[in-house]
Amino acid sequence: MSRWSDGAAADKPRRLKLRTRLTLAATLAVAIGIGAGVSFAYIALRSELLGGVDLQLSRQVEVAQHFLVANSDQFNVSATHRNPKGGSLRRQFGDSVSEMQVVHSDGGTVKPDTQTGALPVGPLDRAVAAGTQGEVFRTIGSSSGEVRMVTAPLGDGAAVQIALPLSGVDQQLQQIGLKLLIAGAAGVLCSAFLGWWVTRTALRPVARLTETAERITATNDLAHRLDVGASADRDELGRLASSFNAMLDAVQDSTDRQRQLVADASHELRTPLTSLRTNIEVLRKIDLLEPEDRSALIDSVLTGIDDLTALVTDTVELARGEEPAAAITEFRWDLLIERSVDRAHGHWPNVVFQTDLAECEVAGVPERVTRAVANLLDNAAKFSCGLGEVQVRLRAGTLEVRDHGPGIPPEDLPHVFDRFYRAAAMRDRPGSGLGLAIVAQVAESHGGSVSAANASGGGALLTLTLPVLAQPTLD
Repeated sequence: MSRWSDGAAADKPRRLKLRTRLTLAATLAVAIGIGAGVSFAYIALRSELLGGVDLQLSRQVEVAQHFLVANSDQFNVSATHRNPKGGSLRRQFGDSVSEMQVVHSDGGTVKPDTQTGALPVGPLDRAVAAGTQGEVFRTIGSSSGEVRMVTAPLGDGAAVQIALPLSGVDQQLQQIGLKLLIAGAAGVLCSAFLGWWVTRTALRPVARLTETAERITATNDLAHRLDVGASADRDELGRLASSFNAMLDAVQDSTDRQRQLVADASHELRTPLTSLRTNIEVLRKIDLLEPEDRSALIDSVLTGIDDLTALVTDTVELARGEEPAAAITEFRWDLLIERSVDRAHGHWPNVVFQTDLAECEVAGVPERVTRAVANLLDNAAKFSCGLGEVQVRLRAGTLEVRDHGPGIPPEDLPHVFDRFYRAAAMRDRPGSGLGLAIVAQVAESHGGSVSAANASGGGALLTLTLPVLAQPTLD
């Protein structure tokens, strides 16, 4: 099995590093740009040199036209009186011309007798001789190499063809082309080196980020952070490092909170479990107990089970993460509070709940908001010792629940929403210390807030605020 795996791994091509891929991409882009520039320069230079040759041909044409027209009888360039001999034709207007000849509209030619080769005659050349076409420039091949030829009209059904060699132009193009090629290659090599250096420098923070992530994965040490320095807000890599550190902070905070929750829950579970174990051991001798003791023991077991169930339920509620977006709906918060007050009155029949609820619409998870409201009402009724009055008021997304109990000691105010925290005066009463922690979690997950204070005139005042939806305005 391992042999096949090793073979498959060996056959699989190794993926290039990001730095190498960026360097190759930058080098390729620069090479394409330099190649396009060199090609454009070469073509432009060739066009410029050919333009110079054409200008020289035009001057030679002017000389030839004046000479041939002025001596038409001598050289018989007319289509009707041809003299194939043109021995002095070329010498009369310069020896710089490579080849020349007179062409007639029917395709006949007259050339110097010292010239062995003949220039090609095509339909365009005959059209120039016939006077239906202007002068024509083109590059042709000859026995001595490429030449640039022009065909220009002479009138009376004749045209002159003059050719200049392109050997000088080709030699210049070869020399300049070689220089351009060397300069382009040097530019590509320089861009490759600069691309490697730039990517190595630019990706150094990414390499540190990768090393940090690998170290955290290997050691599970969430306390390690990247050294951002002065580049936190200066560039994208600095912002990436800051975001990575912020993500680590959030992960570490979440992990610490979960560990603390498990530790606190384990500690709180010991008491009801110990009580249940003791009562169950006593139940093994239930035949020796009096009927009243039996009933009290069974009631104690059932109470312990209820406490344990409530503790597990609250712990699971606190361990929940944020609700998915699909679970969030819009609902009337005042109607939800009204239903919660009705249920609380059933649990606390001796408590008077006074409500003052203004219409209010919010977005959230109704079940969790209901749980938070119920915890606030139960907390107020419990602090009222199951008697007295609890005032419930809702205005502009803020729910205030006030009891008329002993209030909250100043030293306990900062901790009332902590997990498993119970005031010293309430530790002899039923409860797990998670009710108000659930209220705080619901508020945070819905973008709201909670607060606790002592009301003027006695009693505690707990406040839950949730963002309200914008109410439509009527024209």
